[in-house]
Amino acid sequence: MTETLRYLFWILLSLPILVIGIWLFKMLLNNVHAKYEAEQKILKEKELAEQKRKEFEESYNRRRGGGGY
Repeated sequence: MTETLRYLFWILLSLPILVIGIWLFKMLLNNVHAKYEAEQKILKEKELAEQKRKEFEESYNRRRGGGGY
């Protein structure tokens, strides 16, 4: 009987620790995912800015009759 109570006590003690561990792991994954999405957004914005710059240069060179590089 005392062995059963001891095991029951350890199970009850370990459950909150397990829940906190799972919660911390989930928060870590969410932070990593948010950082990854932010980096992807920045990369897309840079690519879009580069594309707009190239389009502007092409249209400017066509209008001015200038040659390429």
